[in-house]
Amino acid sequence: MGWESTHVGSNITTRAFIEYYIRRTYDGIYESVKIFEGKNIDGQKAFYVALKKLEDNSIFASVFLTERRNGQVAVKIIGESAQPFYYEAPESFINVLTPSATLEGAWWRNRCLESKEEVA
Repeated sequence: MGWESTHVGSNITTRAFIEYYIRRTYDGIYESVKIFEGKNIDGQKAFYVALKKLEDNSIFASVFLTERRNGQVAVKIIGESAQPFYYEAPESFINVLTPSATLEGAWWRNRCLESKEEVA
């Protein structure tokens, strides 16, 4: 999936926009359980979003990569099974998720946990 851009007011934080985007896009299908805001790196910020699938109550992760430019918020969504190259999700976030349905998702979760151990 590519980038999607939306015009927003300067008084709206990127996090508030992500929360709105989730409600608008996934209402009735998924709901946000937890959001962890990563660091701003080279003008991009990753939001780690735990989404609960309402059909079966499974909870998985997606990385919402964001960038603000020219009065817009650009968003690129990367599901955990695509093994995003972003590993800031803390253990408290990973622990909210139900067991991964894919090996790729499990690998990504483990990589996030290992990244925290490397820093310590």
